[in-house]
Amino acid sequence: MPGSAPVEFRSKAASRPRQQAWLAEEVVLIPAIHGRPVVSRADMAARGVPRTTVDGWYRDRTRTGHPEKAGRIGRTDYWYEDEWTAWYEAHQRGKTEGLTHVDREGDPDDLVDAAEAARMLGYANRYVIHANRRLHHFPEPDGYGKAARGRRAPLWKRSTVWAVADRRQGVGGGHKPGGPGASAKAHPYAGDERLARVMSELRSGIRPSAARLAAEWGTSQRTAERIIRAARALADT
Repeated sequence: MPGSAPVEFRSKAASRPRQQAWLAEEVVLIPAIHGRPVVSRADMAARGVPRTTVDGWYRDRTRTGHPEKAGRIGRTDYWYEDEWTAWYEAHQRGKTEGLTHVDREGDPDDLVDAAEAARMLGYANRYVIHANRRLHHFPEPDGYGKAARGRRAPLWKRSTVWAVADRRQGVGGGHKPGGPGASAKAHPYAGDERLARVMSELRSGIRPSAARLAAEWGTSQRTAERIIRAARALADT
């Protein structure tokens, strides 16, 4: 139970020759519970995971599988470092595998429409392709075919779709918007698959729920609300 677990701090100090004993010795205290090293939300944030994301994962741990707390030291919650690190690495691998799983069957030069491209990439429907194209995160067509009402239907080579799958990144990956090395974006969520998902729901007449999406994505409700606002703004343009 939090607050009742045996707590200790391990001292990790660099050894010094006896003749240099006058130098101040650097000591790093590593918190431990039941003799096992633990990490806090601050430690997770230092590894690049925002506190709000951790809170979302833990709140929805029956779905995410996030580890239970090891205990509390003072007012700070802690998790066993080995358990949390193993879970987090598996979680990241799962996201990457889910994104990179793509249907690579067929002739590379075959032309496919948006619906088939979406199926190949595992997207919900063709609207995700069109949304990403408007945001310049999906290439221009390799050709055009005939569609209903005399309109031209954009077509892409299978090899083009496979190239998109090879270079896409997981949600939250890459550089922070506006940070060093970040590419120019029309808005902070350009290229974010969560945005395309909300736009798809809007086009289908579904009213997006910030609470539902936040739980599904393992993020804060405020972040989900911002993504919904961005999607609505794009849908109105």
